[in-house]
Amino acid sequence: MTLSITISQQIKAYNLAACPTLPEFLETAYKTQKSLKKNEQFRKRIEVIQGFEFNTASTQIEESNDQQYIVAAGLYAPSIKIFETSQLSMKCSRGLDSEIVKFCLLGDDYKKIAMVCEDRNIELHAQYGKHFKLRVPKQPTDMIYNPYNCNLLVSSQNEDITRLNLELGSFVESYNLQQETGVNCLGMHDQLQLGFVGGNKQLSIIDFRSDQVVQQLGVCDITSIATQNLQVALGTKEGQIKLFDLRKHIPINIYQHQYRLPIKKIVMKDDMIVSCDAKILKFWQGNRLFTNIEPQSEINSFTWVKNSGMFLLALEQPRMGIYFIPQLNAAPKWCPFLDNLTEEMEEEEQQTVYDEYKFLSYEELERLDALHLLETAMLKPYSHGYLIHLKLYLKLRQQKGLDFEDYKQKRIQQNYEKQLEAERVSKGYVIPEEPEIEQPVKQIDPRFQKLLKDNDFTVDKKSEAWKRAHPSEVRKQISKTKKR
Repeated sequence: MTLSITISQQIKAYNLAACPTLPEFLETAYKTQKSLKKNEQFRKRIEVIQGFEFNTASTQIEESNDQQYIVAAGLYAPSIKIFETSQLSMKCSRGLDSEIVKFCLLGDDYKKIAMVCEDRNIELHAQYGKHFKLRVPKQPTDMIYNPYNCNLLVSSQNEDITRLNLELGSFVESYNLQQETGVNCLGMHDQLQLGFVGGNKQLSIIDFRSDQVVQQLGVCDITSIATQNLQVALGTKEGQIKLFDLRKHIPINIYQHQYRLPIKKIVMKDDMIVSCDAKILKFWQGNRLFTNIEPQSEINSFTWVKNSGMFLLALEQPRMGIYFIPQLNAAPKWCPFLDNLTEEMEEEEQQTVYDEYKFLSYEELERLDALHLLETAMLKPYSHGYLIHLKLYLKLRQQKGLDFEDYKQKRIQQNYEKQLEAERVSKGYVIPEEPEIEQPVKQIDPRFQKLLKDNDFTVDKKSEAWKRAHPSEVRKQISKTKKR
């Protein structure tokens, strides 16, 4: 089956979108003039969600709260696609006039969507399609939705945060944070009703109940925000994730992306922090790196499918990424067959894991002078001996000179066998005759008289069976006839 596996930090990540799409298969078959019936990759292809792609690239991807729908934005032309997980296919696609900066799902499903576009328009979509469209005063950078007061917050490149109340259907007083350099991103803590505004010079925390700024942190160049319990994670332009406790002014932990690119999105869940920049998706657990995923194309955004180990990536390529990490959690409830597929692949790998290894006993290790390799990673205890990599085994034999010794013994044995064969077939070789010895006359028991006279028990020395069983007697007869 067509599954690409990447291993980082001894953690396996299965790429479920590595197989070419059906149009790509058809195009290749047309160019090569070969039938797809004999294409092993086509026959064993896996397509988790049909049509999970855009013409050029995808910019954002989200899962609905009821886990029944996946909504993705992409281009070109700018559009938004809705996929139904129960059918594992696309439900509908909607074209837009401008590229989407950010969209938010206003309910538990796809029936209410708000999206802000680069042309400074906010589009509100219902189940039937576009419902309303209005314009914001400044170029938007981010958007969040507060379901408790129905406010839609849109940040811009100036110091104001525009608020649109969807219950009243009108704009309300904006937040003025006095950030001259503008606002890069927005975040929200649902339980504490706190809003986080990240700029180039500081982080401002707003209490939605009083609409006042209650705290400010001196963190520069914030590009993404995530919250959980009493913690907030801030991503910066330098590729750092700074983890803060809301009750402290200094970070309790700092994680660094080696590419040092701006952090695009952060997700926090239990003790796991997942962050991404344009090159890589990293998983942090506690103070250590758990694993990472590095696709071939740039990453624009991602989402963690609820209660599973699956991740959906919006990439700078037509096809969106689907990755599954079994060690994080099981497969989603709408895709349960993935667990069986990964288990089968692990079983196949276990059957072939020792193909490149050689089994050696303790005595053979002693003969190779390789006892110093015991209790190291180069020897794996197995059964009553050890497994050693085949390349290392051949290298040890070459250093010890055993290859030459085995070759020498083999050549000696071959020469000895050839010499014996030549002596057997030589013309002057005569087998000496053995003198005939008169057999003593034995008294035969009368009970066996009839048996000895029965023709069925007589020995025919002229038969082929007797000659094959007594070759020495045959050679004697041949030598006698030659002498005559």
